[in-house]
This record gives sequence, structure tokens and C-alpha cells, in this order.
Amino acid sequence: MLQRTRAAVALTVGVGALALAPSAMAATTVSSVAATAADPVVSSVKIDPEPIVVTGSPVGAEFTFTTSGAGKVDFKIKAPGGDWTPLEVKPAPHGLESKWTATRTFDTKDREGRWSYIAVAHGEDGKEDTESGRFTVDVRRHRSLDTRITGFDARPEPVRKGAEFGVHGRLLIEGRHGWQGYGGRTVDILFRADGSSRWEKVGSDRTDRFGRFSESGTAERSGTWRAVFGGGRGVDRAFSGTDHVRVVTPPRREDSRIVGFNASPEPVRHGRYLTFTGGLQVEHSGWKGYRAEVGLYFKPTGSSRWQHVKNVSTDRSGHLRTKAKAYRSGHWKFVFDGNDDFRPVSSGSDYVRVIRH
Repeated sequence: MLQRTRAAVALTVGVGALALAPSAMAATTVSSVAATAADPVVSSVKIDPEPIVVTGSPVGAEFTFTTSGAGKVDFKIKAPGGDWTPLEVKPAPHGLESKWTATRTFDTKDREGRWSYIAVAHGEDGKEDTESGRFTVDVRRHRSLDTRITGFDARPEPVRKGAEFGVHGRLLIEGRHGWQGYGGRTVDILFRADGSSRWEKVGSDRTDRFGRFSESGTAERSGTWRAVFGGGRGVDRAFSGTDHVRVVTPPRREDSRIVGFNASPEPVRHGRYLTFTGGLQVEHSGWKGYRAEVGLYFKPTGSSRWQHVKNVSTDRSGHLRTKAKAYRSGHWKFVFDGNDDFRPVSSGSDYVRVIRH
């Protein structure tokens, strides 16, 4: 669970203040404009891998987070029943924000259980913003840990040849508190074409903090799909079930396009509505507006994944207009999935910065 605190005085935990020594602080000048334009904001704390599984050899973990409007930052972790320990953080540009990275190596001497972290962004006039949470350290010294792949699915099925196609699933590891997502691990995607006995590796993905993975591409041949996790030192391999997908050759379809896509206002305040406009057109003796359902998608800053937000129907002239609340900076776009008569298409993307005041 993440917790956020904003204050203009020193942050305290329990009954003691977090006294940060100068050597434990990392400072950077974001920009004179950004420092005065907004209060400090810290967000997007990520731990890789999560959980941190120690099976004998030391395991390196990386802690990352982003800030805006911050002159300096602090990052601390605490073992169960232990004291807060500051980690050295290193900054790097990250669009309109700064990305901070801290590392630590865990071994069999570390306490296992639920550790805590806290990230603090310091702004002007003593203003602060914090984000805190917990992560798991699982120390195993003898037996290998079991893993499994659940929810593996290849879709759509059937799929048109040349259409976008994807697989997804979740990698789990057996911990002291039951099965949980195994983050930061590589899962391979295998394919066996109809009529063949040979499995081919066609892609891979790194699991997120919840163990989720996905891979996408264009459909070319009918066949069977599966996912494989190769295991590691003290961690067993895992295989998903198989999923057969039939690829069909569609009749010739005409072109389509999305024009005039725009997301406004920009920038937008956190939690306020954005308005999205555009138009869907198809090639049918010239470009004409088309009535159909179009998806609105969002990709947060720092992520490579597009997330489906909602579906929108065009009017008779193909015009699109809808609203959605903005909580994170990132890119937006409209996507038409196509149909029997017209090809799928995506609009250009529009970046919108979310600000907090």
C-alpha cells in the first residue's frame, strides 16, 4: 500500500524525526522555472525485482521514482523491526520530470518479511512531498522456490492475418505468505505452427511488479502458443498451458484514418477532465466520415504499455468527442480496430502534462 504526505515541515515517522545526514541526500537543480512553478511532487516508486527473493547468492535490487519541482530528494528503507537506512540516489532527466535511482544488494543476512520505504521530494520554503510503501524480502537458504504461470491467453481468436495479436499472463512465485506476483523476471513466448513439431521463441517480456507479462505482434500463421519462465538459481522453471489460435485470411479491406486528434487542455490539473476530439474517416470513393466505435488509450510517462481507457462512438459524420480524468502525465490516442470492410488504424499521440498545485 502506498501512502503520500505533503507538508512544509520536517517529516516524522512514529515519534522520531527522519534526520537525514548530508551524505545521505542527493540534490539536483531541476530548473529555476520548474522549481518556482509548482510544489514538489514525488511519484511512481518502483522496486525491481519485487518480491526480492534471496536463495543463497546476493540479489541486487533497484529502487526508482520520479519527481517534479524538487531541489533535492531522499530515499530510505527499513527492515522489519529495524531502523531507517538512507540510500544514495542518482538523478537522470525523464521528460519534464527527474528520475531517481537507488540500489542495494540483499543477501541471506538480511531480515525477511515486509520492508518499508519512503521517498521525499524537497522544494522551496520547506515544502515536501513524500511517498511511502512496503515490499517483500524472501530469504530461502535450502530448497528451490516453486513458480507457476497463470491466466495465459492468446487473443483474439480467430484472428485475421496481418491483424494485431497479443498474448498475456502472470508469473507467480511461492512465498511465505502464499503465491504472489514475481516481478522483474523474463518470460519467453513460444509458438508452434500447425503441422510442425518444433516450438519457436518469438518474443519475451519482463514481468511488472505484479508478475504480469504481455507480448504483441501481427498474426501470420495458425498455431499454438505458450509461455515459459526459465527459472534461476534456487527458483524453478514454469510453463503455461497452451492456447491454439486460428489465423484467417480476410477479404480486401479499404483504408481508414483518424484525423485531427487533440487532447486539451495542456497542461491539466491532477484529477481534472481532459477533452479528446478527432474524426474517423474511411476511403470509399474518397475520404468520408464513418460511424463506428473507437477506443481511447493512455500510456503513462515512463511506461511502454498502452492502457485501454474507454470506447467512444463517432457520430454520422465520423466526429469523435469524449472526456476522461487525468491523473498522470503521458500520451493519449484513439484506436479504430477495423472491421470486415475497413482496416484498423491509430491516431497520432498527444502528450499531456499533469500538474499538482
